[in-house]
Amino acid sequence: MSIPLAKVESNMKKNTLAWLISSLLGSTAAFANANHDLTLVEVGTQTFERIEMLKQLADKGQGTSQRDGETYLDFQGYEYWVNFDGYPKFPFLFGDQDQAYRNVVDFVGPEWEFIMYNGGFYLMHKGFGVMNPDDTGCYVEYIPAARGSKRPNGEYIWHSDMIQNIETSDCGDLSAPSINALNVASVSDQGVQLKWATQNANDNVVLTLTESGSEPVRYDNVQSGLFIGNLKPDTRYTAELSSCNAIDCIEPQKIEFTTSAARLGYADELPLVNHLNGNLTGSIHFAQTHTTTAPNQNDVNLFPDLVIDREALLLFTPEDKNVQQVWVEVSFEGTVITRLPMLPPSALAASDQPENGRSKVVFSHHAWSLPLQWDWMKPGLSLRLTDNTDRQGDLAANELVFGGAPELIIQNIDMGMLTAPRDGNTMIKNMAKLSADYFQKIPASKLVMADYTAAYFPKVTLPNGKVYTTSSDGEGGWHGGDMREAIGKALVSTGVNNANVGITDSAGYSQAYNKRFNHITAHTNRGVYTNGIIDHGGSGGGGIVTLTATTGNEWSHELGHNYGLGHYPWYASTHDLESGWGWDALHRRFIGNLHWIGEATTNDVGGEVVPPFAGEFRFMRDAQAGGEAALLGTISHYTLEHPSQSRRVQTWLNNGFNVNLNSSTGYVRWNQESQSYEEAQTDTPVPSAAGVPVVTMLGIYDPRNELASQVYPLIYSNYGNVFELPSSPDVTYHPEGWQAVSSLSDEQIQQDLWQTMKVNNQQARICQFTYTASNGESANFVGTVSTDMARCESSEDMYWNINGQRERMISQDHDYSLLSKFGEGAVTYTPNTEIGEVPLCVLDKSGTSHDGAGYFTSSHCQQFSGVKHNNGADWRYARHQGGMHQPSMISQRSCAVTVERQDGSVQNIAVASSRLNDSQSNKFHFNLEQLPLPTRVTLSCTDVNGEQVLDSLIPDQNPAIDKLVGPIFVGQEHGYKQYVDEQVMFADNAALNRIDFGFVADFDKFVADNYGAGVLNNGETSAERRAGALYVYPNPVTGTRDYFLMRDISAADFPTNQADNEGWKYLGSAENHVQLGFNPLKVDRSNIDNAQRIASYFNQPQLLTWEQASSTTWGQSENAIFIDTDESGERRYFMQKRPGVNSALPVQNTSDADWRFIGSDTDIEQYIAELNSDLAKFEAEILNWHKQDRMGVWGENNNTGTINDIYVYHFRGGYHYYRLIDGKYWYFPWPTEANPNNADWQYLGHF
Repeated sequence: MSIPLAKVESNMKKNTLAWLISSLLGSTAAFANANHDLTLVEVGTQTFERIEMLKQLADKGQGTSQRDGETYLDFQGYEYWVNFDGYPKFPFLFGDQDQAYRNVVDFVGPEWEFIMYNGGFYLMHKGFGVMNPDDTGCYVEYIPAARGSKRPNGEYIWHSDMIQNIETSDCGDLSAPSINALNVASVSDQGVQLKWATQNANDNVVLTLTESGSEPVRYDNVQSGLFIGNLKPDTRYTAELSSCNAIDCIEPQKIEFTTSAARLGYADELPLVNHLNGNLTGSIHFAQTHTTTAPNQNDVNLFPDLVIDREALLLFTPEDKNVQQVWVEVSFEGTVITRLPMLPPSALAASDQPENGRSKVVFSHHAWSLPLQWDWMKPGLSLRLTDNTDRQGDLAANELVFGGAPELIIQNIDMGMLTAPRDGNTMIKNMAKLSADYFQKIPASKLVMADYTAAYFPKVTLPNGKVYTTSSDGEGGWHGGDMREAIGKALVSTGVNNANVGITDSAGYSQAYNKRFNHITAHTNRGVYTNGIIDHGGSGGGGIVTLTATTGNEWSHELGHNYGLGHYPWYASTHDLESGWGWDALHRRFIGNLHWIGEATTNDVGGEVVPPFAGEFRFMRDAQAGGEAALLGTISHYTLEHPSQSRRVQTWLNNGFNVNLNSSTGYVRWNQESQSYEEAQTDTPVPSAAGVPVVTMLGIYDPRNELASQVYPLIYSNYGNVFELPSSPDVTYHPEGWQAVSSLSDEQIQQDLWQTMKVNNQQARICQFTYTASNGESANFVGTVSTDMARCESSEDMYWNINGQRERMISQDHDYSLLSKFGEGAVTYTPNTEIGEVPLCVLDKSGTSHDGAGYFTSSHCQQFSGVKHNNGADWRYARHQGGMHQPSMISQRSCAVTVERQDGSVQNIAVASSRLNDSQSNKFHFNLEQLPLPTRVTLSCTDVNGEQVLDSLIPDQNPAIDKLVGPIFVGQEHGYKQYVDEQVMFADNAALNRIDFGFVADFDKFVADNYGAGVLNNGETSAERRAGALYVYPNPVTGTRDYFLMRDISAADFPTNQADNEGWKYLGSAENHVQLGFNPLKVDRSNIDNAQRIASYFNQPQLLTWEQASSTTWGQSENAIFIDTDESGERRYFMQKRPGVNSALPVQNTSDADWRFIGSDTDIEQYIAELNSDLAKFEAEILNWHKQDRMGVWGENNNTGTINDIYVYHFRGGYHYYRLIDGKYWYFPWPTEANPNNADWQYLGHF
C-alpha cells in the first residue's frame, strides 16, 4: 500500500507549517526532537511537512543564495540545493554521516536510517523496514523532481515528477492496523463484551468507555473480546476504539449501547473457594447436572463428582472481578488439545425463568463460562487459565475427581389388563425430547430410553391360579390391585429386567431386582376391577416404575426410589443458596432452583427452614419432598434434585455394571479409588448381543399343572440383550418316589437311584414298609434296608410299645419300598389312616443313639403315640434343636417354551421344571432376536408320564414394531443427535408458516429464537460446537440461504444439496419463507430517488458499491445492499448473499450464488407507478406478497378468520388494510386514530 503525495498534501495546514518554521529555526541537537513513538505514516507525513517547509523558505528567499545559476538554501547550518520546483535536494551521504538529513528530519531517532537516492532519500526503520526490487516494501520515499537539458523548442529531454510516498505494502510481520465491525457481543446489566475484526498482533488498541456526564475510562492494549464489568444497569454508554502500530494509526470507531435493567445474581454473594494454583485465583465448577460440582471435595460437600464422557459447562469465578479476558488451555495427559476464550459474565447463559413480570435473576454477575466437549471429560484432563494480564491458574489432572461413566437404560411400556392400554404414555410419544430433558437431571454418562409395543392382555392369569377374562375379582386403585402387583410389576417390569440379564424364570409373585447393570422398566398400566377401569401409578423401586404421568414429579420421584432415595431426606428436601442451579446442556440454559411463579414463602421441610431468595422467590423442593410441577420454568418437565440426592444417585449408578462385551465377563465396574473401570467379577451370563431388537416372552406357568398357566401376548422392543439360553435336555427317566422292590429289576435295585439316611453312623438306603403288631394294629414305618437287602428295618433305638411289650418294626422279606432320588417335591408318607399323609423327617444327629425317621409336625419330628425311644421316652424331637431334615426328590420333569418362527426355525428354551415357590406358579421371561416373527409359542412340561401342554399362543403376525420410537441414545458420542433429528423442518412449522416474513433479518431472529436458543451461528463470528447448534449457510451452489442444526460435534462440511448429512440436519431455506420482493404496504411509494427508497426499505445506513464488497462482515453488514451502474448508465440494486464475497456482479439483471438482484431503476419506477395508479394491481400485489387467495371480508364465518390474513377496510373513501391478530375478532380501529391497532387488528397501511 502506498500513500501518495496528494494525500499527504491534502492533510497539511498552513498554520502547522508556520509553527514548524518558527519552532525549528535555530534547533541544532541531532536527536533533541526525536519521537520514538511515531508510526511510519506519521514519520512520512512529518517528513513531507518539513520538506514543504523548506520549499516555503526557499520560495520566500529566506536563507537562500545564488551560485553558478543555482539556488541554495541554508537551513540550520546545512546547505541544500533547491531544484527548479523549489524543493530541496539533499547532499551526498558519506557512510553514516547523515547529519544533513537529520537536520531536516530531526524527529526520528537512531533506529531510523536514510538511503540517498537522486537528491532525495529512502527512510526506513532498522527493525521493520523493507525495500524490495519491485518497489514494494515498508519505507518513506522522497525524490525531488528532475529534468534533463532543454531542447530548442523549450521542452526538456526528460522529466521526472517529485515523489513523496509512504510505502506499506510489505512490512514483514507487520501490517497497517485495521479494525472494523466493532460490535457489542453481549451486554448485561453490569457488563459488556465488545468485539471487532482484523486486529493485528502488534497493534496497540485502546478503548475508552464513556458514560454520559462522567469522565471516560481508558483501556490500553486491549484485544477483541474485551469484557468490561462494574457497569450501571439501564445506562447508556459510548465506546470508542482506536488502534496504532509502528506503521500507522486508524480513525477511531464508536459504538453506543445501553445496559440491561438490573438483575438479581443468585450466586453473587457466595463465598469463593480457590481451586487454582498460580497467580490467577478463583473458584472452578463444572456444570453437568448441577453447578455445585467442584474439581474435588465433592464427597465432603455431598455434591456429585464429575461424570466421565459427559460435556460440562466450565464456570470460573475470579477473585479479581476486574478480569477482562480469560483463556483456557485444555490438555489431556499433558498434551494440549486446544486453547479457547471463555465467555464473559455478560454472555453467561440465561436461565429457564419465564417472562412473568417478576424480577429477573441471573446465575452470576461474575462467572466466566466455557462448554467442554464430552470426550475431554475424563481422568487425565487438566486446565490452565490465563487472563488478559498474563496471570495463570492451573488445575492439574490429579486435582480432578471423577465419578465414573455410568450408563442407564430405561424401558417403557404402556399396558392394559382386560382393557386396551390408555395410549397416554407421554415419554413414549415424545421420547427424543423427554429423554434429552431427563438426562439433564441424572449424573449419567449415557442414557438409553427404549420402548415396547403396547401390551393388551385380554386374559390375565395370576400366579395363584386365578384366571380373569372380564374383570378382577377385587378392587383396584392407584396404589392397589392384584393385577397391578402380579402382572404390571412382577410379570412385565420384573420380567423385562430379568430377561435382559439372562434370567429365564422366577417365582410368579417375585419382584426381586436382579440388578447387574442399570436397567429399569417403567410402565403405565390400567386394569378392570370390580370398581371399574383403574389407572395405576405412583410407585417405584427395585427396577420397577408404575406411573400415571411420565412427566413431572411423578416420574422424577418414582425413579428416585429406584436409585435408593427415600422420602423427605434430611437437609436435602429443599434447595437453598448452597444447592446451586441445574444445567441444561441441550438448551444451554441454567435450571433455576427457584420457584419462578409461586409465592415467596419460607420452606420448612427435611430439617431445614429456608427463607425465600431475595425475599421474592421461594426455593424449590426436592423430588422426594413434594417436588414441583412440570415446566415450572420454560424448559424442563422434570424436577431438579438436591445435589446431595444426585450424589446418592451417582453412587447407585456406579454400583451397577456397564455392559462391555470386550470384557470376558461381559461387564465392567467403576473403581472410585483407582479412578478407572475394571472387569466386573460376576457369574451373570454374558450377552451374546447387547442393545439389539428383541421379542420378549412372558408367561405364568405351574410345572405341576395344578394351577392355570398362560403364555402372554408377545411384546417387542428395538433394544434389549439376548443370551445363549438353555434348551430342554434329553432325559432318561428313572423310577420316582416310593418303589416296591418286588416291582424292580435286579439292575434297578443295584443302581445308584435310591436315597439314604444315617444309621449307626453309616449311610443306608431309606425304605418304607407296613408292620402289623402283635395286637393286630398295622402302621407304616420308614427305616433302612438290611445289609442282605431282604428286609426294611426301623432304627434300633426305636420300638413300638404294644401292651407293655417292646416290638421292633421289621418288614417281611422283600416286602418294602425304596425311596428314589427322583420325583416331585418333598417326600411324604402315611404312618396310618388317622394321621394321613405327612412330610417325612429323618434324623441326622451325631452319635448312634438317635437315629431313625418319623414325620414332621409344626414343632417336632416324631412318631405316633406308642412309638418310643429305647430310653422309654416318646420318639419325639423338637425341630428347633436341629439335626433333622425332610428328604426331597429331584424332578425329572422338564419344562420348556417352544418358539416357532416364520422361516420355519424352532427354538426350545428350558425353564424351571419345579415351583420356585411352593405356594405359587412360576413366571418365565426371556428375550429372543426379534425377527423372523414367531408364529406359535407353546408352553409344555414333560415327565415320566409324557408331555403336557400347559398353554399355547399364536402371536399377532402384524405387531406394531414400526410404531416403536426407541431406542433413544443421549450422551457420549450420541449427544442429542436424535433430538436434533426430530426437530420440525421449516416447511412443517405451523407457527413459522403463519408469519409473512419480508426481511431476512426478521426470519433469522425467528429461527434463532425457535431453533437456536437465541443464537444463529455463521461459522465466522460465532461457531458453537454442540449437538443442536443452529447455523446459517449461504449455499454457494444453489445460491440459497440454508439453515442447519448440528447433529454432533464431528460435523464437517455443510451439504450443498439442501438435505441432511452425517453431521447436519437441514431445516430449510430463507428463500422459501421470506418474501424478497417489495411489500406494497411497506415500500415508500412517494416520488423519491430509488436509492433512497431501497436504503429505507431494507433499513440500510447506506448503499455500498462493488469496491466495498469485501468489507462486509457477519453480524454487522449481512445482506448488505449494493448499487451498481451498468454500461447504459442505469442503476441496478443487489443484495449480497455472503458477507465479504467480492465476486463480480451479474452482467444481466439476474441473481447468482453470491448476489440477489433486487431491481433496476426502470423496474422499480414502473412497479411503484403501477401500485399508485391501479387499485386492483395494488391489492393483487398485497395478496401475492402475503400468499393469500383473497382479501378477508369482515363479518364472514361469524366474525372468525385465519390469523395473519389481510383485510381491507373502506373508510371515508379510502382503502385501509389490516392484519388479523386474533381468530375471533370485532371492529376495525379507525385508521385516523393515533394508534390504529387493537387486540384484534394490526394496521398495515392504505392505498
